[in-house]
Amino acid sequence: MAGGRGERFWPVSQPDFPKQFVSVFNATPLIIQTFNRLKTYFKKNERILIIPEELKILTQKYLGKERMITEPQRRNTGPAICLAAMHLYKDAGDGIMHVMPADHLIRPQNKFIAALKFGSKLAKEGYLVTYGIIPDRPETGYGYIRTGKEIKQSRNIMAFTGAGFTEKPSLPRAKKYLKSKKYLWNSGIFTFSIKTILNEIHAYIPSVYQNTKKFLETGKLHHFKKVPDISVDYGVMEKSKRLIVVRSNFLWDDVGSWLALERFFKADHHGNIIIGDTKGLEIRNTIMYNSDNIPLRVYDVENMIIVVSSKGILVCSKKRAAALKKLFKT
Repeated sequence: MAGGRGERFWPVSQPDFPKQFVSVFNATPLIIQTFNRLKTYFKKNERILIIPEELKILTQKYLGKERMITEPQRRNTGPAICLAAMHLYKDAGDGIMHVMPADHLIRPQNKFIAALKFGSKLAKEGYLVTYGIIPDRPETGYGYIRTGKEIKQSRNIMAFTGAGFTEKPSLPRAKKYLKSKKYLWNSGIFTFSIKTILNEIHAYIPSVYQNTKKFLETGKLHHFKKVPDISVDYGVMEKSKRLIVVRSNFLWDDVGSWLALERFFKADHHGNIIIGDTKGLEIRNTIMYNSDNIPLRVYDVENMIIVVSSKGILVCSKKRAAALKKLFKT
């Protein structure tokens, strides 16, 4: 799935050039890193992008002739997965599909692929598989999954029944989750059979199923406009009796906000991350990122995020980084 807006990485990420095409963490855009991670395991005809129509030309620029399914309008992950599954079922019948965002950082590759292979086995048994990440900090910007009964194990990978979701908890609650060791971060990566996910979408979000089906049958946009904006987590996963959580042993980061730079770049002795033509005096625990030729000079600030690019300037307190989307709704 490569349709995200990446609003929490504004101004470097823009609606017409979102986070998956950005090269903040190294010289390789996230979307290409995702394909590099997969291409040794999946053949070219097995790799498919689901993208909004307005990003088609940009995606082709980065990934050439990779297969693409285009959404006529953005409708969140539930409709995107439904549309992709219906296309796949029409073309090839039933089979196993892995679904993942194109803008995450994952390593090492071999552990990620091993987890997907384990997930494939579970999906063949009729389960909806999601991949949970062992928390290493009390993160308030991620969703969490509570693990239930252990049901399967493969080498160092374990699977559990899913026992509930929590979206972006408060800091005290996130600390409790970390201490309990019963909660995993929700990676937003899934594995299931095409037929199983379509049946579950039909059962739990029938308006998505029916209107997407009518759109594919007729090609008329007004059917897709009736599709509700809903995530697959909320629409299906939280309700399904088939949910299985694989406790994954690969390292994962959805690089959801500018705070992610603290996990990938070394801070100076005052706790600052400084990138680009940037200098500061009396600065503490601040992220300063400059991708433009305009010099950035900062004096006497603490716990801030300051970003300069040709598309805009961001000044934000660290504690509000996860809520940055609110800026674009006002």
